[in-house]
Amino acid sequence: MKSQLDRRSYAIFIIFILILLLGGCDGPGLEVDVTPTHTIVTKPSPEFLPTLTATPEPDLVVLLAPPEASLSLITNIETVISKLAAEAGLRLETWSNLSTDELVPSLKVVIALAPFSDLGILAAAAPSVQFLGVGIPELEITANVSVIGPMGMRPDQQGFIAGYLAAMITQDWRVGVISLNDSASGLAGLRGFVNGAGYFCGQCRPVYPPYLKYPIYVGLNEEEVDANWRLAAETMAEGSIRLVYVSPTVKNEALFADLVQRGMILIGGEEPPEELKPHWVATIRSDPGQMLRILWEDLLQGVGSASVLMPMVIEEINRDYLSPGKQRLLEDTMQALLAGFIDTGVDPLTGEEN
Repeated sequence: MKSQLDRRSYAIFIIFILILLLGGCDGPGLEVDVTPTHTIVTKPSPEFLPTLTATPEPDLVVLLAPPEASLSLITNIETVISKLAAEAGLRLETWSNLSTDELVPSLKVVIALAPFSDLGILAAAAPSVQFLGVGIPELEITANVSVIGPMGMRPDQQGFIAGYLAAMITQDWRVGVISLNDSASGLAGLRGFVNGAGYFCGQCRPVYPPYLKYPIYVGLNEEEVDANWRLAAETMAEGSIRLVYVSPTVKNEALFADLVQRGMILIGGEEPPEELKPHWVATIRSDPGQMLRILWEDLLQGVGSASVLMPMVIEEINRDYLSPGKQRLLEDTMQALLAGFIDTGVDPLTGEEN
C-alpha cells in the first residue's frame, strides 16, 4: 500500500514539474535585471587622434596715414581700401607710422599717404611687399613701388578748375578766392584759382561798376584765420563778389556762414554741411581712390612700378548754378589739365608762379 502511494506521489510530482516547464515556454518568462559591473574603454590608435590646428590670420594691408596727412585724403582712401580688402579676405589696419622692424611676414600691401617720406627705405627692406605712395613727390618707382600723383597733391589744379568754373558761371567775372598764403599748398590753390579764372575770361574786365581787377584774392596766415576770417569776408563783399572759392586749407565754419549771409555762393574742396548746400555750386577735390581701384589687382598679384596721375572729381553739383552742358565743358577742360595739355602756371611743390 505504501509502495503504491509512493509511486502515485512520484507520478504527481513528475506531472507537476512538466506543467511548470510547459508554462515556462508559453508565458512571459522572468525579467532579469542585468547590471554591468564595469565599463570597457578602447583607447584609439595615435594615428586616429584628432589634431587641433590654429586658423591662420589673413594677410595684412596697412594704410599708412601720418598725423600730417589730409583728413579728406585719409577718408577717401580708407573708404575704398576697406571695401577692396574685405572682398579679398584681407585684414586692414590704419597706422600712423611704419618702421623696418614692423615689416611682419603677413604684410602684403602698404598704402602710404603724403607726406610720409620713408617709403623707399621700407620697400628696399621688404621686396615681397607691394608699396603704393599717394601724393608723395619724387618717389623712386621700383618693382614693388608704385605711386598715384608723382608730383604730389595738386592744389594748383584744384584751384585752377575752381577758377575756371567760377568765371564760367558768374556774371561780370565777379569771383574771389580765400586761401592760406603761408603754406605751399595754400598758395598753389590761390594762384591756381586766379590763373584758372583768367584762362576762361582773359582780362576778366567787368562791364558794370565797380571796375575792379578780378578775381579778388585774400591770403590768410594759418595761425590768424580765426582772428581774420571776418576781414576776408568783408573784402569779398566790398568787391561785389558773387562767388567765392574757399580753399580746403582754410577750415573755419563761421567764414562759410558769413559769406552765405552776405549773399555769396561757394565752391569748396570738401563736402559742405547740409545747411550750406542750397548755396553750394560744387565740390572739386582729388580722388586717388578712383585710381586705387584700378591698381588694386596688380598690387595683389605682386605687380608694381606704376606711376599714374592724380584724378580729380566734381561732386555735390547744384543744378541751379551748373548746367549739364557747362559741366561737360568743365570736365573736358579738367581732363586736358590732368593730361598735361593745360598748365596751371604754378609750381605745385612751392606754390610759386612758373
